[in-house]
Amino acid sequence: MSEKDLGWDFHLRKLSVSGRDSNTANDPASDPSLLPSVKKLHALCKTENSEDLVARVYTSLNKIFQRAAASLSQSRTSNGLLLLAILQFYLDFGEIVLHDADPSLRTFFRSCLSREFADPVVAEATLEFLINNKNKLLTSFPNLLPQV
Repeated sequence: MSEKDLGWDFHLRKLSVSGRDSNTANDPASDPSLLPSVKKLHALCKTENSEDLVARVYTSLNKIFQRAAASLSQSRTSNGLLLLAILQFYLDFGEIVLHDADPSLRTFFRSCLSREFADPVVAEATLEFLINNKNKLLTSFPNLLPQV
């Protein structure tokens, strides 16, 4: 097994465990090592151009996103950065896994951002996300942010 494969396996296991772990299941963002794994796997999916890897990552990310979104009202930790990282994965690879990102984007902007907008780190990351994805958001999700 190559070093690259070991990296995939480590981060995929991290996502899988986070999706099932009862300690983080109710609040996935409470695990500080989860966000770096999400970002690393996203980068690997981009560089490797592997639909199999994208599908494997997507399955775990979708569970984590749903749990993080469900825990927004009870969460003591910021979910914003984790949700933005998963949303970026959805925008970049949604066509491969046939994922409609519209409900997930709405959840972020209506539920998460309304709670975390005062956090400067989340605010800056949200602006970067909007700037980096402006064309895709305007063309694929024109009703999401009609005032943009």
